[in-house]
Formats: sequence, C-alpha cells, structure tokens
Amino acid sequence: MFTGQPIGYSRDVDAEVDDPPGQPAQPANEQKGLHALLAKARADAAARAGQATATESSPGSDQPARTDGTRARAARSLRKGPRLLGGSGSEAEALPTGVEPAEAPSAEPQRYRPAGNRALASALNSRPLTSRPLINPHLRSDPRLRIWITRLVVAIFILAGFAIVLSWRAGLTVAIIYIAADSILRSKTTSAVPAGVRVTSAQRFTRRRLKVLQPSGYVALHARAIPGTSHVIDHVVVGPAGVFTLDSQRLDRRLPIRVIDGMLYHGRTSLEKRLDHARHEAKHAATLIAAEFGQRVRVQPVMVMYGPSISWVIMRVKGVDVFEGSRIGTYFRRESKAVGEYRLNHNQIAMILAAAAKALPPLE
Repeated sequence: MFTGQPIGYSRDVDAEVDDPPGQPAQPANEQKGLHALLAKARADAAARAGQATATESSPGSDQPARTDGTRARAARSLRKGPRLLGGSGSEAEALPTGVEPAEAPSAEPQRYRPAGNRALASALNSRPLTSRPLINPHLRSDPRLRIWITRLVVAIFILAGFAIVLSWRAGLTVAIIYIAADSILRSKTTSAVPAGVRVTSAQRFTRRRLKVLQPSGYVALHARAIPGTSHVIDHVVVGPAGVFTLDSQRLDRRLPIRVIDGMLYHGRTSLEKRLDHARHEAKHAATLIAAEFGQRVRVQPVMVMYGPSISWVIMRVKGVDVFEGSRIGTYFRRESKAVGEYRLNHNQIAMILAAAAKALPPLE
C-alpha cells in the first residue's frame, strides 16, 4: 500500500506545481498546496449546502424545511431594518416570488422619512397660536389690582406734570410721596379680602368650635335657608340656654374694630347694616320655629367676628351679641349660667331642634 517514495504536496495534491526531480518539496510549495486543499474543501461544502437547499425547496419533498442560523439572523435583520425606518413590512416580503435578495431589481433610493413626522407637522400647524396674557391670572383675580393700577396712573400724571413745570426730580419726589400716602390711607380704610372668602372661612371656624360644645348640650344646624327669601342663616344653635342664630364674619385684620356713639365700626365702615341683618335673621327664625313647634320661641342674634383684635369679651350692640370667634365657648357657658333654673332639658332641646330643622331647610 505504501511505497518508499515520499509524498510531495505539489505532485500528489496540486498538479500545477512540479517539484524538481530528485529534490524534496520546498516549504513554499507545501504552503501553496495546503491553501489549495482548504479552498477545495470549502468549495465542496458549499456545493453540498446548495444541493441540500435545492432539495428542500423542490416541490414534492417530504423532508421538513430547516433554516440555518446565519440565514435566520440575516432574515431577522432584514425584517427589522425597514421597520426602524417606518416601513410596513420586511424586505423579503417586497421581493417577487422566486427571486433571491441579490437578484432583486434595484429600487430608487428613498430618503429617510419617519412615519410620525407628517402627523407631528400637521398637529403643529393645526395648533392655535396662543400668546401669554399681559396680566397673570392670579394677579388679575387680586381685588387690589384696580387700586394698584389707579395709584400708578395718578403717580405717572403727577410725575409728568411736575417734570414739565419744574423738573423731573421734583415730579419724582411728589409722585413717591403720593404713593406712600395713598398706601397708608388705604391700608387703614379699605378691606382687601373678598367677602366670599371671608364668610366661607369664618363659617368653617365657627363649626369647629360649636362641635366642641356638643357634650354641654348645644346642637347646631349649619347653612339654613329662610323660605321665601334669599337669606341664609350661618348657624342655628339650640341648647340649655335657648335658641341662637350666629352670623360668622371674617374682617380685615389690619383695620381696627371700634365703638363710636353706640355703633360698631370696622375702620371707617359702619357695621350697622350687618347688625340689622343679624336681627332680621333671628326674627324670621323665631317666627318659623314657633309656627312649627306650636309655642313661642325666643331667638337671640349673635355676630361672631374673625380677623381684627377686639378689646372687649362680649358686647351687645343694637340687641346683637358681638364677640371674637375664640370666645364662643365662653359665651355659651355664661348664657347657661344666666338662665339659671330656666334651662331647657334634653326633651325640649330635641323637640325645638326638630322643629328648626323642618322650618329652616338646609341650603342646597
């Protein structure tokens, strides 16, 4: 089987390379023969792979189709690529049947256009152009804005007038003096808190303080409407000392509360109308509760104030008891002691409370 002749790569493997007779194979010839052997092995493997693919794709073949790992990754990359650019399908789906990817007809190159750009552009074009308001909405709702604008306009006119007649320094000095004087005067005579906000917070504080008096027998009904009128009673309190209607008021704490000639003043504003309003509510409540209860009922009007400090404890002005909100407990304890043995018992309190709840419906 084996002969004594040595094997030469150029003679036995590569016929195109000849070794000189009687000489051993050279290293260069051996390297060339090895390269040729590897190339031949690669060609045979490629031919076998092509035959297997043709056999699997031929009609009538019963062998299951098998996908090579490299071809599967290539197909996934083809499917993934167009979708990143906004395409609707894979590249393999766009090719005609029976045409390999390499044989696909060359298409005209397209520019990159994401699918969402057109929708984004249309949305931007259809969006209405809005500009920022000249005055901030929070500042616009401030009740002091009109005062500030009026003060600024008057100061500008004063500055312009004195600058024309005398000099701009004199005009600036007079304008600053006017702004300071007007600010001080309005802080002492004008309330800056809206009435709706004051009443709402005052009623909330009074409810909390009346809830603490329930163990003492005082029960309260809140926000009760007077039928046939637009008036609303803030609180109706029924307890051992009788029936009370409370009107909660929050005033500007910067303005003092004073009593001048038997009348109550908040700064320069008289509170006579509010006192009359409290008396009017108590009178209506007494009439309606008596008609429902079947007996005469006395109702005492009360005004509870929040905000400015009050020098007295409890004062009666035009038949209305006026005191600070923190003294609600003190007021009802004094009233319970004042009535003495004429206190209402639990049954009477429950009956009057039921009549008041029916005669004065809650505010909807």
